[in-house]
Amino acid sequence: MAFFDKLGDLAKNIGDKTTDAIETGKLNSKIGSETAAAAAQLQKVGEFYYAKFAAGEQVSPEALEFCQAAAAHYAAAEKAQAEIDRIRAENDAARAASSAVAAPPRSAAGPACTSCGAVNAPGTRFCGSCGAKLR
Repeated sequence: MAFFDKLGDLAKNIGDKTTDAIETGKLNSKIGSETAAAAAQLQKVGEFYYAKFAAGEQVSPEALEFCQAAAAHYAAAEKAQAEIDRIRAENDAARAASSAVAAPPRSAAGPACTSCGAVNAPGTRFCGSCGAKLR
């Protein structure tokens, strides 16, 4: 019966380890969600102080340093967005100019297919619809 006792102990150990792993996973998940919630609250604190700074209100010297750094980042982002807008405007203008010049007027319709009656482009030797040879 010692064999079955060892087998039972082994099964119990495996069960305990599985339970511990599940519990550890749940706790790690809780740690992650609590840390994310704390980060969200800290972000709200930062937004509160930055809103005061942006409104011209007095903020503490410690917070002032961070607010000025954030303002510099916002200014750099606005400058980059202005550059993107300028590049897009140039590309749109170039595209509009090239489409007005590049599209030559289409000539009259080409030959009609004797098999299916489809009108084909000038210079075409085979019908684009049915594949028959054009005359």
